Amino acid sequence: MTGNVDENKRALLQVDVRARFKDEPTTISAWVDTAFDGHFVFSSTLIADLGLATLVETEAILADGTTVTLETFIAYLDCFGS
Repeated sequence: MTGNVDENKRALLQVDVRARFKDEPTTISAWVDTAFDGHFVFSSTLIADLGLATLVETEAILADGTTVTLETFIAYLDCFGS
């Protein structure tokens, strides 16, 4: 997989995402953080545009130590060739 680095020195990859396995993919530019743990964060606009289904709520700890509750959604991603 080949990506690029933007003017803000962010590592970006092109990733195909879809709401359902058999849907046509939408290609997005994904910012891969150095702490990448396999989860993607999408804007609420992209979530709505793709029509992603809600999965569960989960707690997350932000960099400042604050705990927040986040919604999670189901999406299919084609990355790293699969």
